[in-house]
Amino acid sequence: MCLILPGVAAICSPSWITREKVESGQAFQHDFIENLDEIPFYDYGICETGEYGLNPAITAYASIEEKKQNFHVMTSRGCTHHCCFCASHTVHGRNMRYHSITRVREDFKRLKEQYGAKTIVVQDDHFMANKQRAMEILGIIKELQFVPVFQNALALYALDRKFLEVLKDAGIDQLPLAVESGSNRVLKEIMHKPLNLDIVKRVADDCRDLEIYTNVNILIGLPGETKRDIEDARAFLKTINANWFIILCATPLVGSEMLEICLKKNYLKGSYTDCNYKKAIVETEDFSAEYVQEMAYVLNLELNFVENSDFRLGNYELALKGFENAIRAKNDHAIAYYCAARCYEKLGNLEKAQKYMCTAKVITTEKPFWRKYADTFNIPI
Repeated sequence: MCLILPGVAAICSPSWITREKVESGQAFQHDFIENLDEIPFYDYGICETGEYGLNPAITAYASIEEKKQNFHVMTSRGCTHHCCFCASHTVHGRNMRYHSITRVREDFKRLKEQYGAKTIVVQDDHFMANKQRAMEILGIIKELQFVPVFQNALALYALDRKFLEVLKDAGIDQLPLAVESGSNRVLKEIMHKPLNLDIVKRVADDCRDLEIYTNVNILIGLPGETKRDIEDARAFLKTINANWFIILCATPLVGSEMLEICLKKNYLKGSYTDCNYKKAIVETEDFSAEYVQEMAYVLNLELNFVENSDFRLGNYELALKGFENAIRAKNDHAIAYYCAARCYEKLGNLEKAQKYMCTAKVITTEKPFWRKYADTFNIPI
């Protein structure tokens, strides 16, 4: 906490770092605020709130019309889990700390009345730590007629049918699922993630039944994982009825157990300070970074296109939306054109189907990159 008044020097807590403190040799002392209600309401008046909401993660949500009037909130701090790839505990700690429900309601009303908020983006690390509290917050969101968005996936083990119905009733129509791996061994022995794969199938099926669109997050390439584990995960994930899969290369975040292991065993083949989840930099005795990079893309193509669950289940219009999105993002995506053509054929639009199929054939003829993957999956283009 730091109070700055006109003509008055900054009065700072021991955990606030300033240039003056550094120059005078004062040590940084970290101290958590236990009662989060002590934190003042953020003064959004100093921001251009119209631009503040320009978040690429929100613009990706096609169902959200009000892209700009979104505000990010954290109603709690901390996470009790010990997932090896996560570093949030280095910032927020292991123990849970909360804003009171009264404070949450006051803040949400103020965002609506003073700043015209229409979408609330919940950023809690572990929103489901107290399920009853989570239900109360969803009730407030519904009451104030916000569009709720969860960018941080909710703990799957807590997503029973009743809670999913509460989410749907509050306005949720798209939900990320933090599955992280399709291998029980990797989940338990490597990630230390409290999840059983049987839960994944049930949650995905319940979400589909409730018409909640699901994006499954998957990481591959962790130290200790093997090629066999990745193949086991691949086989399992093809049985999940999720709408889309986000396949990422495991990234060693500063403060994570994963980074400690990589540094100790010299597994890093690139800089961990500027890497991202799209670039593999971990190389172990079991796999190369190039293998992980390639498998991430193969799994993306297989799960989202070749084995697309919406297409498999006959939801051709929904499948088509995913394929068209891919084409907008990458206009030479030959496999997306092929899959979209099959959808148009099923929907009776033969003219569009022929046009897209011709485009797919031209691309695979001209570009060896797409010819390679068409042959890999025996796609007749």
